[in-house]
Amino acid sequence: MIGEDVISRLACLHGYTAIQKVDKGFSPDAKYIVTVDDTPYFVRLSDLAHHDKRLQEFTLLQELSLQGVQTHQAIDYRVLRDDNLSAMVVSFLIGTPADEVIQQLSDTEQFHLGLAAGKELRKIHQVLPPQTVHWEAFQKRKFTNYLQAYQQDSYQIPQEAKLLSFIEEQWKLLKQRPITLLHDDYHLGHIICHHNTFNGVIDFNGYDVGDPYHDFYNLALFSRRHSIPYCIGQIDGYFAHPPDDLFWRLYALYAAMNVISTIAWTRQYDPQSFDDALARIHLILQDHDYFSLTKPLWYSDK
Repeated sequence: MIGEDVISRLACLHGYTAIQKVDKGFSPDAKYIVTVDDTPYFVRLSDLAHHDKRLQEFTLLQELSLQGVQTHQAIDYRVLRDDNLSAMVVSFLIGTPADEVIQQLSDTEQFHLGLAAGKELRKIHQVLPPQTVHWEAFQKRKFTNYLQAYQQDSYQIPQEAKLLSFIEEQWKLLKQRPITLLHDDYHLGHIICHHNTFNGVIDFNGYDVGDPYHDFYNLALFSRRHSIPYCIGQIDGYFAHPPDDLFWRLYALYAAMNVISTIAWTRQYDPQSFDDALARIHLILQDHDYFSLTKPLWYSDK
């Protein structure tokens, strides 16, 4: 096996006693949990075409550690030119992805897990971003492509005109937004839970830069379906005071845009999950009364 051969040549993993392949996720990288003297490590093998991105991610993990973010500790990064691979070795966070255990927690435990995740997200947004971006123009290009793909699809969103009108009315909010580091996939599947409490956040390989409020889009798209107490906790943990109207308008705008992008993306990349995507979309529409409301009903009723 290529993976085991490469791992056996990494000095920091010399004498490893166990290796387990990780198949979860959409990344093309080969991922492993490797144990050395009862200490587990997470190993990511990537095609050298992604070297710049992976090296930047490794450096980012070092910066996150300095900021006190509870995530993987950067151990080693190697370029293996003969194998056309890079190898990243980081510490392994003990625990279980929260989406797998959230229903076993009490409402109070779910809320406190969200509180901790929200506070951690605030720390992430304080790390200096590796580059900047013209946010409104970037979002315009992305959304235009998704909208064109959606309009060619046979499925039509209920009250589509109302949704698109809301997006158009709120679009001006995307101008002159602050630019921070983004995790860009912040949801329960990337929150690690150990002994019913928060034990860190994983998977920064898809990091980006942009409006910090954009990192809340997965509350509407994924986490809300699993746990309303968690979602309330994440928002309350992030903000020292109740979030203002601007936050809710942007939260709703990103949720509305994701209704369109989810249909287009799922059709192209994960068509077998289309029915599940529709269920999540309809929940978003109901939560915002088809975007008559910016603040979702589940938070308004808390």
